[in-house]
Amino acid sequence: MIYDYYRQKNRKSYIGLLIIVLALISLIMIGALLFGIFTDYIQIKEIGEKYTSVFWTNFNVKIVAQVASFLLVFVIFLTSTMIIRANMLSKDQSLEILKKLSLIILLSFIISFIASTFIRETVYNRFLMFSNALAFNKTDPIFNQDIGYYIFQRPFLLSVVDSLLGIWLFQTVYTFFLYSVLYVVTGYRTIGEMIYEKGIITHNLINVVVFFIIKAVTYKFKSEDILYSTVGEVVGAGYTDVNVWLRYYKVAPFILIAIVIITIILLMRTKIKYALMTVALFPVIWIVAVAAAGVVQTLVVSPNEVAVEEPYIKHNIDFTRAAYNLENIIEKEFPVDNNLSAQDIANNNVTINNIRITDFPATLTVLNQLQGIRNYYRFVDTDISVYDINGAPTAVFLGARELYKENLDDAAKTYINKKFKFTHGFGTVMNPINRITEQGQPEFIIKNIPPKSFEGAPENTQPRIYYGELTNDYVIANAKGQKELDYLEGEVAEEFTYDGDSGIKLSFLNKLIFAIRYGDLRMLVSGYITPESKILLNRNILQRVQRVAPFLNFDDDPYIVIDAEGKLKWVVDIYTTSGYYPYSQLSGGINYVRNSAKAVVDAYQGSVEFYITDETDPLINVYKSIYPDLFNEDPLPEDIALHVRYPEQLFKIQSRIFRQYHMTNPVAFYNKADSWAISQEQYIDEIKEVDPYYNLMKLPGVEGGQEELVLMIPYTLVNKENMVSWLAVRSTKDNYGQMVLYKFPKGINVYGTMQIENRIENSPDISRELSLWDQGGSSVIRGNLLVIPVNNSLLYVEPIYITASNESSLPEVKRIVVAYGEKIVMEPTLDRALEVLFGEDGQGPPDTRPDTGDTGIDDNIKQVIERALNAFRDMKDYTQKNDWENFGRKLKQLDDIMDILQQRKNELQ
Repeated sequence: MIYDYYRQKNRKSYIGLLIIVLALISLIMIGALLFGIFTDYIQIKEIGEKYTSVFWTNFNVKIVAQVASFLLVFVIFLTSTMIIRANMLSKDQSLEILKKLSLIILLSFIISFIASTFIRETVYNRFLMFSNALAFNKTDPIFNQDIGYYIFQRPFLLSVVDSLLGIWLFQTVYTFFLYSVLYVVTGYRTIGEMIYEKGIITHNLINVVVFFIIKAVTYKFKSEDILYSTVGEVVGAGYTDVNVWLRYYKVAPFILIAIVIITIILLMRTKIKYALMTVALFPVIWIVAVAAAGVVQTLVVSPNEVAVEEPYIKHNIDFTRAAYNLENIIEKEFPVDNNLSAQDIANNNVTINNIRITDFPATLTVLNQLQGIRNYYRFVDTDISVYDINGAPTAVFLGARELYKENLDDAAKTYINKKFKFTHGFGTVMNPINRITEQGQPEFIIKNIPPKSFEGAPENTQPRIYYGELTNDYVIANAKGQKELDYLEGEVAEEFTYDGDSGIKLSFLNKLIFAIRYGDLRMLVSGYITPESKILLNRNILQRVQRVAPFLNFDDDPYIVIDAEGKLKWVVDIYTTSGYYPYSQLSGGINYVRNSAKAVVDAYQGSVEFYITDETDPLINVYKSIYPDLFNEDPLPEDIALHVRYPEQLFKIQSRIFRQYHMTNPVAFYNKADSWAISQEQYIDEIKEVDPYYNLMKLPGVEGGQEELVLMIPYTLVNKENMVSWLAVRSTKDNYGQMVLYKFPKGINVYGTMQIENRIENSPDISRELSLWDQGGSSVIRGNLLVIPVNNSLLYVEPIYITASNESSLPEVKRIVVAYGEKIVMEPTLDRALEVLFGEDGQGPPDTRPDTGDTGIDDNIKQVIERALNAFRDMKDYTQKNDWENFGRKLKQLDDIMDILQQRKNELQ
């Protein structure tokens, strides 16, 4: 008796402790939710007061979704648990845990809160899209429903049904599990005996029946899922899907309903075994459908697949091209006459003068070596854009000098330095993509700290960068007695105090909030922080725009521009995407994409503006309807629009899809008769696909005929190296996104990029010089091989870099390889290479190779002599600088060059 008393007392104390723990968990979850909502609100308000309407729109829908789903789940679980309680207490009154109603309510509350939180995040955005849906004015070929239904309405309806199905499945498992546990803990029953307990088995069977009823509703969506099925490598409903599975999905709900009705009748008559057998009928019917589909696929489709599947392949082609915006490509034949003259070169001088001879990785390395200035500055990127330099359109690399605190000395990584002193980057660096110095390094027309502009380059009137790609932490401005480091003028530190509009003033409440948010207790006790101090947060530009509009997709490569006032602005490309476009091929989880908007972020103020750039996109118009204050009503400012470029990330997706989907004939598509591959190149020591590249050029045969920034990529045949076409996309305001495809004649060989790379390798003169340079502590880097169309001809241009084999090396462009037709030359400059190829009179260079008995000096010897002279000049420079390491390296190069000259002398004798 005493033992039983204490055991019962301990059991009650454990139950009481469990109630307290569950109550605390409930309070913590509610508190964390409210704290997160409040801090999200004040951060969005700091970015822009008008964006709070976006917050409140989402908040209101989230609250409704969470409350509704919470009440639903709470009622379901509480009711089910109360039934379990009644059934089990009728069998055993010793189950004290079931007598505590407060425990049951708390458990139901926690389960419901967690479930409703997941449902809220799944449903809210889809509901907004559902309630603001627009038509695409294009229907699918199987159900004849507008594409807008699949993009906007179906996802919400499906998420509601799936949520109900998931909740009920969990509740069914939960019920059975709880019965099983309680049945065992009684100590004198086994789980197998539950089948004879009418109340318990009835409860579980009702759960299963309700699950099947909900499941029956899902078959409407199951039937539509055939639009996203896969037949071989092709997405979309095929013959078997339409003729077997679609019919099965039409009758399956009625079969389920019949099973439910029969099961209920059997339960009412207490024929439990027959009820279980009836429920088991449905999996058997599904197995029959699978077998039927296999028979049709084997006996009907496979023997004549291309004829049977042809109309369905056509659907896939048409809908994929529409989804990736590949329908309206201008196609042109490119005859490749290769009949250029010097006059043609002169007539295309803007294109020629803007051929890129500096590569991105090498340029970025040089920027960090020469223009980083201090170890705590870093260029994370440099992007191509077009600016008028001295009245001429010029393609340039433009990079932002950002603060990189990780490179501070360990002793300098104090709280004061990281939060008050080192707060911002400083200025930009600009260099034309087609110009280098005598040393082979980029020629800067904006450089240094403070930034100085040359040759008509734009000025940096506000060079400070508080918001960028590397600004991943928060800083505190206007601290008491602590000014910010602006830059060093020699050994003197120039200081600055941020006077921009962004930031949140640090009242005591705000200090407390952000100290908790960031786990920074020093913020509370620091004497430098006053109520007038401001915390600058969300300084990473991608995080900043995502906080305002988390429902949009942002390009992960923002680029900086200099506006008409000399201020620095970041441009972030915005994509609207979906994975629900019927019959469209998937690419990285999406099958519809548009570059329909852009975000512009001020690098100093942190202000954010969103602009719609494609009014024809239904998705962006739905977002505009949902969030009327999100997008600026004005068009993208002209001084920004002049410098935008079509995003490389999007073009990569489209160009990869286009490898197959340039074929519009279903039979040819099925047979892969004309499959393309992206051209390859040798970059450094790696064979890789050519990345899309920007060039300022005139598109042959395109109306307008003006030089413009285009993004382009060449194609070869699959498993072949000859080039079959190249695809370009335009970036100008009036033609933004317009693609042009140039197809080469099928009856001739047009050299592909790897074929040109192999020709470079096989050229005795070029390979000899490359081998010479690639020794003695130096390395040769073969840059990107660009294909440049000029009139009806192709030029292939590749820069050759030389760099020392150490971490502080500076890659230097020493030669430019140019191939044209059957000719290939390597010269110190692009101009010289073109002169050698085309001459002054347009007839090409004279044949200066030595003939029998002729001891004239050929072009290769001239190049070697010029290299010897360059090496000698470099040696003199290094002597003046007392740089004996590089002097020795150049001396070794000069010695090697002398060996080559001696060898050539012997050959001529």
